[in-house]
Amino acid sequence: MTTEMLIVLLLLLFVVVALLTHVIPYGVAGMICCVTLVLTGVFTIEESFASMSSGNCIMVACMIVVASALGKLSFIKKLQAKMQEMKGTKGILLLIIIFGFTILLSQFMGSTACLSIMVLLVQALDQDSEIQPGRIFFIVSVMNCLWVSRIPIGMGVAMTGIINSLYTGIGGEENMLMVADFLKVGLIPSIIGTIYCLLFYRLVPKTVMNEAAAPAGTQKKDEPPLSLKGELVIWGVFIAVTVGFMFQDTLGSNISNIIPAAGVLVMILFKILPVKQVTATLSSDMIFMVIGMQTMSKALSATGVDQLIGRMVLRILGSNPSGITVVVVFCLVAAVMTNFMNNMGTMSVLIPIAASTAIAGGFNVRNVVLVVAATAWMTAFILPTGSSAAIMGFGMGNHSPLKTMKFTLPLLAILVVSLIIGANIFYPI
Repeated sequence: MTTEMLIVLLLLLFVVVALLTHVIPYGVAGMICCVTLVLTGVFTIEESFASMSSGNCIMVACMIVVASALGKLSFIKKLQAKMQEMKGTKGILLLIIIFGFTILLSQFMGSTACLSIMVLLVQALDQDSEIQPGRIFFIVSVMNCLWVSRIPIGMGVAMTGIINSLYTGIGGEENMLMVADFLKVGLIPSIIGTIYCLLFYRLVPKTVMNEAAAPAGTQKKDEPPLSLKGELVIWGVFIAVTVGFMFQDTLGSNISNIIPAAGVLVMILFKILPVKQVTATLSSDMIFMVIGMQTMSKALSATGVDQLIGRMVLRILGSNPSGITVVVVFCLVAAVMTNFMNNMGTMSVLIPIAASTAIAGGFNVRNVVLVVAATAWMTAFILPTGSSAAIMGFGMGNHSPLKTMKFTLPLLAILVVSLIIGANIFYPI
């Protein structure tokens, strides 16, 4: 083990403790990682802070600003009012509607875009009820993890290609995934996880949502309603952003990620959003957390810590493991890794190893690969480092991971078991 690997592992330990305890703000923890990586010589300044100018970071920050503008629309106001009317005795029905919106949006756009829209609806909930904003927004972020790209439309089609590209030189054409495979292997756990969220949402603590990270975008009582021109501008920005995410494969990530920034500039020029509100959002704690977590993910890869984890998996499996042992171990390792790295990082490291192991043992390659891929996306909600959905769920919802574990850990166990069963129903090991 090199000195750089040791430094990164210690920083990873620091991040875990900081995120679990929430003693210091998430963004501060992220910046400590960036600065430490430079001071110890692991990264240069440019490398450590490159995430500040990354497409994903710019998109995340600007989508939150766009969401605050969407909150000014009369349509959103009416929808929020309708949701207020449905609270109380119709609580479960209200949750089903919220979940339905989340599942639908999760098929057409990324987690950040989906949750930026959902936060507007959730903020309309009664703070004093059981179905209150801070609690439900965290549940919505979990729902996004359960269902993102699940159905083979929109981003779901691209998911199959992404997974195939990670082991195409190992598995051969005969083991490549079909477009509906990702849906089939994850459908049972997605449904079971949704039922769990409906029944046990009260296990998530009530919190006051982080206004700095998620501006409500609601009008003050003395603020005049938007003009027709203002409504049209916001709708135009929203449609442009949505189309950009839906056709990301055609337009390219550079274009789809920069459209929200262009939309923010348009709304500033048309005086729909004040500059102070925009700058406050762009410099919020959650944005700095995104920067820090992206940098740590790159550090894990650049120093070879991710490969170290992969080799540990092989040692755990031993020389002649059974098929079910292979599936269980890869599922558990993916669940742990995805909560410290990101979804794509976890898949990139484990899928080639999983495919190679399955071929060597004479097992069903699709089974093991799909279990790793589904686990990497579905279980990335234990820590804020797991996914963009987790970042927003913890950051906007102002949650401590330790306090949410009485909800997340049982769900994780249910998902792992149901995913392994589901995979063996469709693709026996």
